[in-house]
Amino acid sequence: MNWNVEGHAESGDGLSVPDRAMQWFVLLQSGHATPADRLGFQQWIGADASHRREFEECSSLWGELASARPLLQQELDRVALDWERAAAHPLSYRGAVTWGLTRVSVNLVVLVVMVLVAGWWVTTGSETTEYRTAKGEWRTVILSDGSMITMNTETIVTVALSFAERTVVLQEGEALFAVSHANKRPFEVIAGNRVVRDVGTQFVVRCQAQNVMVTVVEGAIEVQQFEDTASTQSWQLLREGEQVSYGRLGILSPVKTVSLAAAKAWVEGKVMFEDRPLSEVIQEVGRYQAGEILILDPGIGALNVSGVFNVNDRKGFLKALEHAIPVTVSHVNGNLAVLEGKRSPLEQR
Repeated sequence: MNWNVEGHAESGDGLSVPDRAMQWFVLLQSGHATPADRLGFQQWIGADASHRREFEECSSLWGELASARPLLQQELDRVALDWERAAAHPLSYRGAVTWGLTRVSVNLVVLVVMVLVAGWWVTTGSETTEYRTAKGEWRTVILSDGSMITMNTETIVTVALSFAERTVVLQEGEALFAVSHANKRPFEVIAGNRVVRDVGTQFVVRCQAQNVMVTVVEGAIEVQQFEDTASTQSWQLLREGEQVSYGRLGILSPVKTVSLAAAKAWVEGKVMFEDRPLSEVIQEVGRYQAGEILILDPGIGALNVSGVFNVNDRKGFLKALEHAIPVTVSHVNGNLAVLEGKRSPLEQR
C-alpha cells in the first residue's frame, strides 16, 4: 500500500497547514511511508517554519495520550483506509481525506479532555523504547516530543525520554535525526564512545563495525567523549555539510565537507557513489539486498565506481555496473552473482 501525500496536495483539496500536518503525521505513524513519501515530508516541513511547528504540536499531543492511544489508533486506521480508497477511486471518494482528517482532529480534542478529566496525563517519570529495522527496511519513528528518527536498514536504537532530558543510543546501523525544539530538554545521541549533542539541527549518525560517522544535514551539532569534562573546549562543533568519524579509540577524524545529497540518498531508497572502489560499493549495496555479490578477480575490486543506484533494484544495479566499468556478471543461482573482469576479444578465443 503506497500513499502519496503530495499527490493529494496537488489535487486541489485545499487543506490548511494544521490539517496537512495531521495528514503527514497519520502517514508516518502508519508505518507505510515510502522513501518518496519521506522525501516529500522533508521538503514540506522545511518549506516554512509554521509547517514544523504544527507537526511538532500534533506529534507532541500524540505522545501525551499514551493511555488513550489505542482508541485513537482505530481512527488513524480508518483514515488510512479512506486514503487508500481515495487513491483507487478519486471521484467516488473525493471528500474522504478531508473528512478523515476532521474526524481525527475532533477525536484528538475529545481524548485530550478524557485524559485530563480521568487523570491519565502523566507528569513525572520517563519512557524507554527500543526500535529496530530488518535488512532492507526503512522506518520513521515519531517520538512523543515531536522529534523524528528515520532509521535505515538493520538499525537498532534505544530511546529514553524524561522530563529532564532526551537520550538515544544508536547500537548499530544508521539514522537521520530531526529534533523538535518545542521544549528546552537536551537531545543527545550516544554512538560508540562519544556523545552527539543537538544544537538545532538535522543530522545523520552511522555506526558500523565500531566505526561511527556523523554528518550534519541542517544546523549544527557538538560531539564529545564520555571521559571528557563538560567544558566548552571538550566539544567539537560541526555545521551543515560537515562530517567527522571515529573508531573504537574515539579519536576524531579531521572535519571535512561532504555532499548532503549523498549523505541522505538512503532516505529515498538510493545509494550515491563518487569514485568509490568497487569492493566498497558492493559492501554498501549488500547492506540492503538479500543474496551475495562475489568479486572473483581481486584486481577489479579497486576499480572506481560513480553513480546513483536504487538499492531495491538488484538487476538494475548489476547491469549498470557492466556498463560503467569493465566487468561481467554471472548469475550462479537466484542468490549469488559473480563479478569478473571483462576479457578482451583476444582473451576470449
